[in-house]
Amino acid sequence: MDLETLYQPIASELDAVKVGLSALANTFHYGHTNTILEHFFQRPGKLLRPALVLLSAKALVDPLPAPLRERLVQTALGVELLHDASLVHDDVLDSDTERRGQATLNGAWGNKIAVLAGDVIYSRGFGLFTQALPQPLLADVIRLNEQMCSAEIEQARTLGSPLDRETYFRIIEGKTAAFMSVCCHLGASVAAEVNPNYLPHAFTLRRFGLAFGLAYQLFDDHADGDLNCPGLDGVTEGRRHLAKAVDLVSSLPPSPASLELSHLCSFLQEQNS
Repeated sequence: MDLETLYQPIASELDAVKVGLSALANTFHYGHTNTILEHFFQRPGKLLRPALVLLSAKALVDPLPAPLRERLVQTALGVELLHDASLVHDDVLDSDTERRGQATLNGAWGNKIAVLAGDVIYSRGFGLFTQALPQPLLADVIRLNEQMCSAEIEQARTLGSPLDRETYFRIIEGKTAAFMSVCCHLGASVAAEVNPNYLPHAFTLRRFGLAFGLAYQLFDDHADGDLNCPGLDGVTEGRRHLAKAVDLVSSLPPSPASLELSHLCSFLQEQNS
């Protein structure tokens, strides 16, 4: 099992996201900005967050009507840019000089330019959201960004200190799980515009994304040795949240996309067994 197989139901939409990323570096009016972003987007990541948007949408509506498909591709591209901008800023904060096998922006151009480049990426992402999303969903993304930054502040404030369970989960929900939750909710909510009866499924998918995101970060912290919460077993807790995610997605109407969301949970568990 690999991500390319899991992404099959959304392959054409994800290809459109990749095209959007590769074209991004030629869309700014300043040559140096284009050069910097061309360097960054040479090697895209796993595109997990765009995939969650698109799989959640297609779990409810497949095939997607053309205007809806375009908005969902824009939304998926927007969440990837939001994620990428956070990585650029993380690299500065952590003094990392390499990512995805190449120099980070701060490693190549210094912290000042890297921070500004991250801001440019954020701005373009929010520009896409304003075009693709209705106001209530746009407000969700704004609250998410506030939550992500606040969780990173909390993590920095407590760095090196053992965390109690409540604090640890508040941090990993804010910096990771809430993002995946919102990704699922955005995709499903836009898709549900064709039939308001699908809205309860959108909230189910939001809960799925939260459980999946908690498991993802628990496994990641366990693997990196960053689980600074005495008495907490990252693998056991991760599996518990992953089981909840599987239960939630199994309550959705059967579809190729919902099946791959379930398989995505299996893939995550296999990677951390």
